[in-house]
Amino acid sequence: MASDELLLELAEEGICAIRFYTWSEPTVSLGYFQSASLLANSKELKTLPWVRRATGGEALVHHHELTYALGLPLIIAGHKSTLWQEKMHLIIQKSLLLLGVSLSEINLPEQRNDPSNLLCFHHHAPQDLIINRHKVVGSAQRKKKRGVIQHGGILLAQSTYTPSLPGILELSGIKLCPEKLSSIIVDECRNALGWAFKASVWSHEEEARIQYFVKHRYADTGWNDKR
Repeated sequence: MASDELLLELAEEGICAIRFYTWSEPTVSLGYFQSASLLANSKELKTLPWVRRATGGEALVHHHELTYALGLPLIIAGHKSTLWQEKMHLIIQKSLLLLGVSLSEINLPEQRNDPSNLLCFHHHAPQDLIINRHKVVGSAQRKKKRGVIQHGGILLAQSTYTPSLPGILELSGIKLCPEKLSSIIVDECRNALGWAFKASVWSHEEEARIQYFVKHRYADTGWNDKR
């Protein structure tokens, strides 16, 4: 999450960047505006490590998931918050189809199945991607004065911590390799957007900035518990 915060800073400096990652252990991320007290009321989730995201939306259990973070200068992202969610979901939809997984947009008004449920994948927005009415791809954003960060999750398989949320494996029978999927998504981004992508590693200055975010935000209990 600290690395993703840096993507937002870079976006404000005019740099577009995307990164993909998986999780070393099951972890909950709360949306930026969610109350930390919600976790205490969940028998399944309160024992898991958790972090607060820079982006909004509801909580996610990151377990068998491919996560992406997209940083965009506002001049590219525009002011319509769902525009790049729609663009990225179309790219992800095409990428998954190349791997034999057929998804569709929900194309229904926003649906909050149970307001007391804190999990993002229990609630549907029109641009979300579904299989048999089950949400498997969703995204959330945070916008600053000159940049936008967009987080997205691709639910590869069901987690034992969220048994009510089947993943792509359960719904399609296809087991996906996160590395292969992320590579195809980059190729489809290149085709759809006409962008040239260059793989890179963090500079020493960027690593230092990431560690600053870790210390003063994402590993800081006071910051995580502030809402």
